[in-house]
Amino acid sequence: MSMPAVKKTSRKVLIKLHRWTGLLLLAFLFIAGFTGAAISFRGELERIINPHLFVVEPGSKPRPYAEIITTVESRFPDAIASMLRLPKRSDDALLVSLRPKQASGMENSTRFDQVMVNPYNGKILGERNTTQFVLSRTNLLPLLSRLHSSLFLGKAGILIMGWCAVVWLITLFFGLTLSWPAKSHKLASWLSVLKVRLKEGNYKINYDLHQFASVLIFPIMVVVSFSAIYLNLAEVVTPITNIVAPVTPIPHITSKSPLPVTGIACSVDDAIGVVQNTFPKASVYSVYRDVKNGVYNIRFLLPGDVSPYGNNYAYISMANGQVEHVKLTETGSAGDRFINWMRPLHSGKAFGLFGQLAVFLGAISLCAICVTGLNIYIGKCTHRSPTAKV
Repeated sequence: MSMPAVKKTSRKVLIKLHRWTGLLLLAFLFIAGFTGAAISFRGELERIINPHLFVVEPGSKPRPYAEIITTVESRFPDAIASMLRLPKRSDDALLVSLRPKQASGMENSTRFDQVMVNPYNGKILGERNTTQFVLSRTNLLPLLSRLHSSLFLGKAGILIMGWCAVVWLITLFFGLTLSWPAKSHKLASWLSVLKVRLKEGNYKINYDLHQFASVLIFPIMVVVSFSAIYLNLAEVVTPITNIVAPVTPIPHITSKSPLPVTGIACSVDDAIGVVQNTFPKASVYSVYRDVKNGVYNIRFLLPGDVSPYGNNYAYISMANGQVEHVKLTETGSAGDRFINWMRPLHSGKAFGLFGQLAVFLGAISLCAICVTGLNIYIGKCTHRSPTAKV
C-alpha cells in the first residue's frame, strides 16, 4: 500500500470526523443508495414491472385529450384531472394526475391520485397512489421515489435528506483526503490505493473495498450529493445562487381573460396546438390545468435542453387560447441554467443512458460503501474489546 499524504495528528482528526459522520449518515445513505439505484431507470422499470398499466398497443390516432379528461372526471366525479403527462413513445400510456375538487371531497383520494389511460381508445388501465406508503407492485416505484426524497416524512423528511447531503458532501472530502497518496503524481500510487488485498483477512478486505469504491465513484458522489442539496434545500440554495447569478422567480400567472360562464373555451388540445405552432420543434412533456387561475401550464422540450423533460414553460389562457407568459431556457439567466442542471445531474439523465448507468452504479457502490464502512467499525470495536485480547 502507498504512503498516505496526510499523517499523524491531522490524520487522526480526519479519521474520527470521517468515521462519526459516516456512522451518523449510514442508514440515510444506504436508503438513498438502494432507492436511488432502483429509480435511476424509473421509466424503464415501470414498463417492465407494470406493462398492463404503462404499455399500450399503438393505434392509428390518439383520442383528443379533452375527451379523455371528460372520461376520467366522469369516472371519478369528486376529482379534477389536474395534470396530463403525455406519452413519449407510441406505445406509452397517458398519465393523468388527480386532485380533489374540495378539501373534503374525492372520497377515494386516500387510495389513488394517478390514473393510467390508453391514449388511443380512452380506456382507464388502472390507478395508484403516489404519495402514501402502499406496498404493491403498482405502487413500488412511487414508494421508492418518495422514500428516496423524503423518507415518507413530508417536509421534515425532505429537510433531513437535504442536510444529510450537506454532511455527506463534506465527509466525502474527508475520505478522499485520507486516501490521497503521498506520491499522487505517480500512477503506481493510485493503483496501490485501488488495490484489494483478498488474502489478508476480512478487516483489510472491507477496508480496501471501502476505499476502492469510494475513490472510484468519488466524482459521481460529489455530483449526486451536491445536486441533492439543491433538490432538498432549494429555499436555502436559491438565495445563495441569487448572490452570484440571479434566479428568475416562478411566475404566478392569472389569465387576463375571465373564463366564460359556459366553461373552458380553449381545450387542452388547442393549448398544445398553440405551443407547437409557436415552437415547431417543441415536444410537450406535460400539461397542468390551473383552473383556479384560468391557465394551462405547459412544459415542453426544445433542442439543446439539458433535461429530457424540457425546461421551457408556456402559460396559455383557458378562455381564449392566448399566450399569457413564456419561460424559455435560452433566455434564462445564468442562475436559471445552473438550477436547470440540478435534477438531470442527480438522475444522470443530463448525459443520457451513460449518465443513468453511472448514477445506477454509483448508487449500488454507495450501498457497498455503507456495508463495508460498518464492517470496518465493527472490526475496530472487536479488535479493541477486552474479549478480543484474551
